[in-house]
Amino acid sequence: MRTGLKKIKDHWKFLRSLSTQHWRHLLRGLTRGEINLILFWLGLAIVSLGFMSGYDYWALRIAAPAAGGNYSEGLVGEPRYLNPILASTNEVDRDIATLIFSGLVKHDNRGQIIPDLAESYKISADGKTYEFTLRDKLFWPDNKPLTSDDVVFTLNLIKDGKYQSPLRNNWQGIKIEKIDDKKLNIKLPVEYEPFLENATVGILPQHLWVNIQPQNFLLTQLNTKPIGLGQYQLTKITKNAAGSVRSMELSPNPKYYQKANIAQLVLRFYENQENLISGYKRGEIDGFSLNSPKEKDDIKNRSVNFYNLKLPRYFAIFFNQTKSDVLSDVNVRKALAYATDRKTITEEILKSEAEEQSGPFPFGVLTLKPPAQTYEFNIESAENTLDKAGWKKSSENGIREKKLSGQKKVSPLEFTLTTTDWPELTQVASLLKTDWEKIGVKVNLDVVPVNAIQTQTIRPREYEALLFGEVLGLNPDPFSFWHSTQRKDPGLNLSVYSNKKVDGLLESARQMLSPQEKIKKYQEFQNIIMSDLPAIFLYSPNYIYAVSDKVRGFETEAINTPSQRFENINQWYIATKRVKKQ
Repeated sequence: MRTGLKKIKDHWKFLRSLSTQHWRHLLRGLTRGEINLILFWLGLAIVSLGFMSGYDYWALRIAAPAAGGNYSEGLVGEPRYLNPILASTNEVDRDIATLIFSGLVKHDNRGQIIPDLAESYKISADGKTYEFTLRDKLFWPDNKPLTSDDVVFTLNLIKDGKYQSPLRNNWQGIKIEKIDDKKLNIKLPVEYEPFLENATVGILPQHLWVNIQPQNFLLTQLNTKPIGLGQYQLTKITKNAAGSVRSMELSPNPKYYQKANIAQLVLRFYENQENLISGYKRGEIDGFSLNSPKEKDDIKNRSVNFYNLKLPRYFAIFFNQTKSDVLSDVNVRKALAYATDRKTITEEILKSEAEEQSGPFPFGVLTLKPPAQTYEFNIESAENTLDKAGWKKSSENGIREKKLSGQKKVSPLEFTLTTTDWPELTQVASLLKTDWEKIGVKVNLDVVPVNAIQTQTIRPREYEALLFGEVLGLNPDPFSFWHSTQRKDPGLNLSVYSNKKVDGLLESARQMLSPQEKIKKYQEFQNIIMSDLPAIFLYSPNYIYAVSDKVRGFETEAINTPSQRFENINQWYIATKRVKKQ
């Protein structure tokens, strides 16, 4: 065999050594028929080689993700704190922190918890102790190793009130203990089945943050030039003449244990959704999250894929009874509920891209029975409820009025409904105003810019009625939204609601590992809420995500928060290569 191969090599070497004149001399000695025969066999060889190459490329190989390509996404708002322990109150900050930082665990495409920086974790039999083991050979961008010290440091910052983390309530009473450089224990005071959701928070590098004092924590440049161990790293920031951030460029983080495929990720920031869509039409961005299903009509003829993601959230009107005497009357709240046309909201405003909401849990996340008391749209029931409660229509303007307890003069049935300038929410607010005025209620609308409503309105609880949304999670824990301890910021009890029995139900439900027992507690909690009616629940919308069809590999089905759409961005790809089938 070796002798034969040597002869072939020798012949090939000889042929290559021949000059052009030698070849001409050889060809002159051939007949026309001999030349045609040589050309035939030569052509057949070329065709066969092409066929075999094509067969190998198309039949024996498949397209696989490859490094390369650029993707740009539009976001409404501006980054403020690119720090995972501060980012939870700003959607733009959460998006960027999800890309740049990683936690002990994250979510898979179905919304289930899986390990991330932790290679594995174990839960004790009593459900109170979680032992995490970090992955080997993980390094920060400056080549310092990731250790359990970084995790302990980050979680203790969250617990310390001096650092003003909105996540602090999630970690109170919890002990974090280092076992060795790769292992740590987290001990809960009581069993809490949804705890792993808290462990998704991004980890900070201790060696960069340890010397920053609490008074400088919000001011440090590390909040605007973040260094993390996530899937991407920040490479460039572009600002306008006024100093506002207009775009950020990111590249795959070579230190992350799974390198991302898309070579360049650009985030562009817009003042509002209208400007964002205009930017999309100009070709500035490849994708964005829709605020309203109606936006589909503006872009449906473009090369884009629409993803409807399961996001456990709902929109409701939250009544702040501490700011309005008329709304402290439960009969007023019930009349407003009867006069709320959810069907028109979901079908006409939301184009059937939402489910009607009839309680404090998003549609489909728990197998609860319908609440004992519901409020179907019925103007007559609304009118009767107000009549029986003593709210009489004025003969002058048709607005109902009543003398409230402790007041000498009659009070008109009037309040202000506050919402953001999202087109969808302003339309819903206008519809509610129209319907409620039919039963003799005067409604004033207060529309606040989306980038200001958190600081100006929600945190100080400066509203009488608020049309807004809440996200509970796929494994919902409504404690932060309805427990009396959460009435002030950073709590999320937007109705400033207080009920001792509800407090007890929420406290016991979050400690139960048995799904059946938890359902019983939540069923009773739901019935009390629908009787007290501190809020009117409206709808649970689809989360619609528009992404250029050049992007492949997006397989996410369910998310707990909008920022989680980026948790598996390392699986996305634009460029491809052909690899042999397995």
